[in-house]
Amino acid sequence: MDDRFDYVIVGGGTAGCVLAARLSEDPAVSVLVLEAGPAYRGLAIRIPAAVASLYRKGAYHGPYTSQAEPSAAGQRLPYKMGRILGGSSAINGMIWLRGNRADYDGWAASGCGGWSFAEVEPVFRRIESTDDPTDPYMGRGGPIGLTRGDTRRSPLNRAFLQAARQAGFDLNPHSHGVSQDGFSGTHRNTHRGARCDVYEGYLKPALGRPNLHIRTGALVGRLTVAGGRVAGVDYRTGDSLRHATASREVLLSAGALASPQLLQLSGIGDPELLNGLGMPVVHALLGVGLNLHTHPALRVSFSCTRPVSIYRWSHAPGSWLAGLVWLATRGGPAASNHMEVGGFVRSRPDLDRPDLIVSMLPIAYGATYDKAMNGFGIYLELVGCKSRGWVRAVSRDPAMAPEFVFNLLEDTRDVAALRWGVGLIRRLAAQPAYEGLCGEELFPGTAVASDAEIDAWLRRNVQITHHLAGSCRMGPRDDPLAVVAPDLKVHGLGGLRIVDASIMPVVPTANTHAAVVMIAEKAADMIRGADDAVVPAPT
Repeated sequence: MDDRFDYVIVGGGTAGCVLAARLSEDPAVSVLVLEAGPAYRGLAIRIPAAVASLYRKGAYHGPYTSQAEPSAAGQRLPYKMGRILGGSSAINGMIWLRGNRADYDGWAASGCGGWSFAEVEPVFRRIESTDDPTDPYMGRGGPIGLTRGDTRRSPLNRAFLQAARQAGFDLNPHSHGVSQDGFSGTHRNTHRGARCDVYEGYLKPALGRPNLHIRTGALVGRLTVAGGRVAGVDYRTGDSLRHATASREVLLSAGALASPQLLQLSGIGDPELLNGLGMPVVHALLGVGLNLHTHPALRVSFSCTRPVSIYRWSHAPGSWLAGLVWLATRGGPAASNHMEVGGFVRSRPDLDRPDLIVSMLPIAYGATYDKAMNGFGIYLELVGCKSRGWVRAVSRDPAMAPEFVFNLLEDTRDVAALRWGVGLIRRLAAQPAYEGLCGEELFPGTAVASDAEIDAWLRRNVQITHHLAGSCRMGPRDDPLAVVAPDLKVHGLGGLRIVDASIMPVVPTANTHAAVVMIAEKAADMIRGADDAVVPAPT
C-alpha cells in the first residue's frame, strides 16, 4: 500500500511530536507520523513520582544494551529510549535544563551558523511556560509547563543547599540566568502536579486536525531514494508492508541510535560498513554512527538517622495514600519527581563552563535499585565528557537492535573529573548542615578511599544517563564526518532532514530533553521558512 503526504516524520518521540504539531498548523499540508511504539497514556506517565516504576517495568522502552565497555570493566549498559507516542519525553525524569550558553556558541563556532545561544535562547522561551510570573529568564505561555523545585519541601533539600554553601559554593538564584555555576532549585516539566511532556503540550492539542495522521506500531525498515533524493519510507504495521511517499521531505526523528541505524539500513553511511551488511551503497557518508556519546553518571548513597526521606511513600501503604492524594488534589508527594535541588560545578578551575551536575534524591539505594532505604543519594553527571563511541546496524532487519559502544571512561580526563566529584559528594555530606540527618555511607562505602580504589569502583559502577547524542552530527559541508548541515538537511542528499539529538555536535551541559524540543522547534521554523515572533531575551 502506498500513501502520499507532504511530510513523513519517522519517530513520534520528543522531536517528532513537536514537528507534527508545528507543521500541521498549516491546513494546506499533510503530515504523517510513524511511531514504532503504542499510544499509551496511563497514570504512570502522568504522575511525576511514578517515573521510577516506568523505568523498572520497561514496557515503553526500546530494548537497547551497549556492547561490553572496554574502559568500564566490560559493563554492558542498558539504554531505555522511549518507545511510545511521546518518546522519552513521556518516560524521562522531567528535569528541564537548557544547557550552558557556551554549548551553543561552541556549536556555532564549529561551523553551525544559526545555533549560537543568542539565536536559540528565544526559541527556548517560546517553548516554556514557567510557573513563576516574575521569572525574567524563562518563557511564559509556551506549550511546556515548568515548575521549580521546592528547596524547602524537606529537611534533606534544605540540608543539601546549606551543605553546598558551607562547602564554599554559591547558591545560584537561577541556573538559567546570568551564570550556570552554583546550587539552586531545579526546574521540571510538570504543570499542576502532572507531567507536561510533548504529547500533552504539543501533540494532544493537534490531534483533531484532519491533515495530521498518526500511525503507531509502525516500524520503518528503510528510506527510499530516487535520483539523489529521499522520496519516502517503507514500513510495517502488524503483518502489512506499506510505503509512504513524502512529496516535500522525510524528517528522521528516531533518536541517536535508531536514526543512524535507519540510514545504514537504507544504504546511507560508511561504505565499508554497508558492504559488510550486504547493503548497496546509496549515498556515502562516513560520519553516520560516529561521535556517539552521553553523560556518564554515578551516585553515592547515605542512610538517614531520622525518617525524613521519601522512603515511606515508596511502598505500600504509603504509596497508595500518595496516589489517592494525587488523584484527589494533583498534589502531595506524588506530584514531584523529588529531584528538586542540584548544582553545576567545575572539577578544574581552568574550565570555561561547569563539567559536573550534582543533584540529590531523598531516598537511598545500595549497589542496585531493587531495594529502597531511608536515606538519600547524591548523584553526579559528567556533562563535560570527552570519550566518544559509535553505533552501527548489524542486520538488515530493522527490528534487530544495532550495536553501540560509548567507550565510557576511555579518556582519562573523564575519570579524573568523576573522581573529583566523588570527593565533592563526600565533602558535602560531611558538612554541619547534615548533622543529625546523615548516617553511614551505604554505597560505595568508606572502604573505597584511595584514588586507585575510587577509579576501580568508578569503572565497575559508572552508568549512563539517557542523554545520547552526536551520532549524525551537524557540521559544515567540508567536514568529512558531518552528516547534516546547519539547516539539518543531510549532506549531498535531497528530501531528508534529521531532527533529534543525533545532530548535536557535542551534548549540552544539561539533560537533553529541553535541547531536543528546541531543535525540533527551530527545525519547524526552517522547514516552513517561518519568522515567528519570539519573546526577546532580557538585557
